[in-house]
Amino acid sequence: EFARWLTAPANPLTSRVMVNRIWQYHFGRGIVRSTSNFGYMGTPPTHPELLDWLASEFVAQGWSLKRMHRLMVTSSAYRMGSKGNPVALKKDPENDLYWRFDMRRLTAEEIRDSILAVSGNLNLKMYG
Repeated sequence: EFARWLTAPANPLTSRVMVNRIWQYHFGRGIVRSTSNFGYMGTPPTHPELLDWLASEFVAQGWSLKRMHRLMVTSSAYRMGSKGNPVALKKDPENDLYWRFDMRRLTAEEIRDSILAVSGNLNLKMYG
């Protein structure tokens, strides 16, 4: 019974939490910065409409993690540069408006792939 309620369309919390965690994985922080606390003590989302839209897309696409990852990494927000702009930095130092991509640590796989790409040894074939 609990599992059925957890993924019920009347309960938007599950999809919002999942989408927020995926966003955090790719962007270094969630749309709701307190990713482990969506309650009253947590921080409000910086972009509630975006969070709701992503959550509804997640459900509409059958809770597909692969499709949600693809949607996020092909977005213009993900493809932004990280270079600072003095005027924007003064207005929005925390980058709540996502006017640039926050710098983040790379995973071991990203470092490996970057080195292979720069050296010309990256095999782009599937399972390569």
